Amino acid sequence: MTGTVGHAGESRLIDLIGGWIAAGASRATLRRVSAFRVRRNGRGASEHHGGTVVLRGPGDDCATVRTTGRTLLTTDAFIEDVHFRTRWTPAWMAGWKALAVNVSDIAAAGGVPRAALVSLELPRALPVAWLRDFYAGLLACGRRFGVAVAGGNLARGTRVACHVALTGEAPVRRVGRDGIRPGDLLAVSGSFGASAAGLECLRRGWHGGAVADAIWRHRVPVPRSAAGRALAPFVSAMIDVSDGLVHEAGLLAAGSGVALVLVPGAVPVHPAARSLAPRLGWDPVRLALESGEEYELLAAIPRARWAAASRAAARALLPLTAVGEAGPGRPGVRLAGWHGQVGGFDHFA
Repeated sequence: MTGTVGHAGESRLIDLIGGWIAAGASRATLRRVSAFRVRRNGRGASEHHGGTVVLRGPGDDCATVRTTGRTLLTTDAFIEDVHFRTRWTPAWMAGWKALAVNVSDIAAAGGVPRAALVSLELPRALPVAWLRDFYAGLLACGRRFGVAVAGGNLARGTRVACHVALTGEAPVRRVGRDGIRPGDLLAVSGSFGASAAGLECLRRGWHGGAVADAIWRHRVPVPRSAAGRALAPFVSAMIDVSDGLVHEAGLLAAGSGVALVLVPGAVPVHPAARSLAPRLGWDPVRLALESGEEYELLAAIPRARWAAASRAAARALLPLTAVGEAGPGRPGVRLAGWHGQVGGFDHFA
């Protein structure tokens, strides 16, 4: 598809996006239906996706979806030159990540992601082909995790900005940040450090080998949706790691009013991060502690539930690693045997 979004105009873009959503997530399919025009009023349209029925999707002032039970709500921004760079992030990967970060929030609440609204700000000079591939990635992520795109908004901007609002079905037992008690174990899913290493490799223009693994981890995160649902009955609190492990532990400590002790040497370091750390001039353990955009889960689990939680995580194909515990004392995070400061990501620092 040729041309820019400015040349296409708002009405044409709305028609195109509606056609892409109706056709599904595959890039090949999107190319075949790029000229498809959906009825603007959307009446009578019904889509069943991942357990959610979108009774009226794109085309009306509001989408109408059928939900059951309690509903989770989350939203995230994904902004060019803040969260990604178009020069080193293919549009398909940017689209995937824009939705994935929201799915990760629902995972941390132990919920099932359901329906998304996608609001986009686009510069006039942006190629329509870039937007098509962005939606291909976003819809592929939606298909992977059972999310239906129910609608959204378009506006002109000076750079690409995507704001996603996502609903989810809450678990029977509420999961938040405020349930930790002294004696609870701290555990993480997966391994850490690769996302930050991948970002730095992109900045330095490195390619190949472990670099490719780290860059992929940074560009195409996989939310721990199944693990979050599996762990929900057993955890006392849970959070996803978007801004660094120590930073997120601090949020749990503050939310629960407890002291947390992390053991840095127990934190699993991603093989690509361990391989690249010497070349980058970084300590691999510090890298694992500080790396943002990992989208792994950090959970607090009562000792009596540890065995059951471990089995549940294993069934979700994502074993847990114990990395610390909660104790009495002033709310905060202490790193056992660690000297020096450890940071995390702060948008306004």
